[in-house]
Amino acid sequence: MEKVKLLLIFILTGILLFSCHTGSQSGIVRIYPDSVLNDVSNHPVGINLDFFMDGGRFPQAGRTVTGAVGDMGMRFLRYPGGEKSDLYLFSKPPYEKAQPGMARSGGLEDYPDMITKDLDFIYDPLDFDEYIAICHATHAEPVVVVAADYYLIPLKKGQWVTPREKLIQHAAEWVRYANIKKKYGVRYWMIGNESWNSNNKNSSAGIYASDVIEFSKAMKEVDSTILIIANGSGDEFFKTVLNKAGDYIDRLTVSNYGVYNFYRGYATYRDTSQILIWPAISAINAMNTFASPAQLKKLKMIVAEYGSIDWAGLWHGSNDMGHAIVTFDMTGQLLLQPEIEFSCFWNTRWIENESKPPRDHDALDKDGNLNPTGRALSIWGNFLGGRMVKSDTTGKIISYASFDPTSHTLFAYLVHKGDQSENIVLRIDDRKIKKVQKVWEFFGTSPEDPRPVWQQVQPVKNGNSFTLKGTSITVIKMKVGI
Repeated sequence: MEKVKLLLIFILTGILLFSCHTGSQSGIVRIYPDSVLNDVSNHPVGINLDFFMDGGRFPQAGRTVTGAVGDMGMRFLRYPGGEKSDLYLFSKPPYEKAQPGMARSGGLEDYPDMITKDLDFIYDPLDFDEYIAICHATHAEPVVVVAADYYLIPLKKGQWVTPREKLIQHAAEWVRYANIKKKYGVRYWMIGNESWNSNNKNSSAGIYASDVIEFSKAMKEVDSTILIIANGSGDEFFKTVLNKAGDYIDRLTVSNYGVYNFYRGYATYRDTSQILIWPAISAINAMNTFASPAQLKKLKMIVAEYGSIDWAGLWHGSNDMGHAIVTFDMTGQLLLQPEIEFSCFWNTRWIENESKPPRDHDALDKDGNLNPTGRALSIWGNFLGGRMVKSDTTGKIISYASFDPTSHTLFAYLVHKGDQSENIVLRIDDRKIKKVQKVWEFFGTSPEDPRPVWQQVQPVKNGNSFTLKGTSITVIKMKVGI
């Protein structure tokens, strides 16, 4: 009942303000600058890096990862990535320099052509110091995942894993290196990646909760100011972790892959309203249900990974305009949630980055250029006011808005899911548009277009009427006044 109630609130407060009538070719978009839905002044838009791919994998790339991530406006950078975090050690004793190594020799089947038989890296990896340099150059917050899982997996003859006590020691020494020796001031520390995942064989929620306690104790003994983040999925897993280890946790994290029922591919999304962040909503509900009142005073939710990947296999994951629109909409829905501290898109480049066509989960190509989903993410990264405010509309248009009350700058984000152009009129509640400063549009010839166009267009002088192209995202920057 609580989950249903939360979903109803989610809809009624304007997070999905879309109706399915298809006959109208015009509409009104209303924005309410004084109706604040969420404070986003911490710029909670981030991305996962890939230590396999973002170091020396593409030495001739036209643009560096630092340049690409900076241009995208990403303010939270997760490292060394997702599941591969649990095979990664940042260094080895005496932990005096960043020197990536392997945490195990078993369970490496998902990383072909990345690791030699002798467990060396085929390509120069992105080490921890290089990662921090990217964070500093882009003014981004580092988010670190320590290896904590897979020490119980079944092994073949001759294989090995780093035992639990050594993983705990490694995590504590990483905190010492980062914040005591190097003075990096890393705040966010995640204990393992997706520890609930079936890949983490022979483990359980109870085992993970015990691990979180011991990791937290060891790491906070080195630096008591860090934030310990535990992951989870599903009510029972979160319940066990919170009931057993909640006093040792500062944040919770979840992976948000909300595309599961697109039976007709993009057409399902186009023709229906979709809650794209149901995994995050479920996790928030679990946090509010199972955490104690004292724990709730400090807990927030972090979305460690998200994107338009369809794990049900119903919608092919090409990097095209349709996936860009879904990525943009998913990000907008996440930005409207006050209990989410920040979210990180998955990812810069996965190990099959050079495959054709590019996959929807890669923001960048091998040359550092933005793929369509990367462009969609960069719109939020570069055009975001300090507050998400209420907005509503009708038809095949989805609207979001953000507002900076100090400069009176208002951003309207208009997603046109349909394939025909549509005229809209913008109405600002209790205010008037003093000037339309700039307008950008991102559009494709179809949802399957792998090369959509991003361009700035000339705004109508002092006007509030706009033509939205089909299958597009339009951003309008305005000055508003009383």
